[in-house]
Amino acid sequence: MHSTTLKDSARIQMLEWQDGIIDVVLDTDAATEVDDPFAISYLLLSPERFTLKAIYAAPFAMNERAQDPADGMEMSYQEILHIMRLCHREGCCSVLRGSSHWMKKDKTPVHSDAAEDLIHRAMNYTKENPLYVIAIGAATNIASALQKCPQIMERIVIVWLAGNEFHDTPNAYNIYQDIAAAQVVFDSGAPLIHVPCDHVTSHMLTSVPELEYCIGNKNTLCEYLIHIVKEYHQDHFAWGKQIWDLGAIGCMVNRNWRRMEYTDAPIITDQLTWCRDSGRHLIGNIRSLDRDAIFRDAFLKMGAV
Repeated sequence: MHSTTLKDSARIQMLEWQDGIIDVVLDTDAATEVDDPFAISYLLLSPERFTLKAIYAAPFAMNERAQDPADGMEMSYQEILHIMRLCHREGCCSVLRGSSHWMKKDKTPVHSDAAEDLIHRAMNYTKENPLYVIAIGAATNIASALQKCPQIMERIVIVWLAGNEFHDTPNAYNIYQDIAAAQVVFDSGAPLIHVPCDHVTSHMLTSVPELEYCIGNKNTLCEYLIHIVKEYHQDHFAWGKQIWDLGAIGCMVNRNWRRMEYTDAPIITDQLTWCRDSGRHLIGNIRSLDRDAIFRDAFLKMGAV
């Protein structure tokens, strides 16, 4: 763990809403679930808000889709390229492979092209004009960059779909896959906007009938998004699917679509519990999202490809 040189006043200033177009990199385990392709396409199709500089492939393994983190990362890399083609955004930014294994308990950085790119890219930014790092997977790439070059914590704002609400548990997919990396992010002092899963992005629900009504027969991107949701579950009657990751993008599109609080950064224990300490640095924590506004904006953009 590195002691931060940022004071809370400077950190809060970095976490405050920034109008206009912001520079962003996206870190995504794109092939692990159906929500990542929605989030990637929404980000790619929102140039009025984001200048996308790079997309990093994050590892995943703890489901039936990948046999190990390296396999999951490569699958994610290929899925990123696939979504870019469907959005007609091939070559619009760098796409880099991330970590091939999890961070060890001693917090040794995991070398990857993604971590190296984040370090070099972040050093071109400042407290006043930070690089936004939107993360919708395990934090291995980001934590490795922070461990290798702690100076970037004063130049980036991390927006991470991570654990659940702080009165609940951090035992969510993006944390329990790589607990050491999650501990690094929460302990680093880097400006962090935590986007919870249960009770926040768990409300980012859609259904097959809604998808077919809103984006059906629009284009190949929409056809693909509907297809992967249909394939995810056999019985579509009275069934809704969380598109968790869409919330991490939507909360940065319009300040009126989110409610955020400042709170002390919790500690993630090795036993996967939150531990609170009022003396810790402050982070932003999303308390609620405007589900309808985010889906409406995303569907309109996806349908216009």
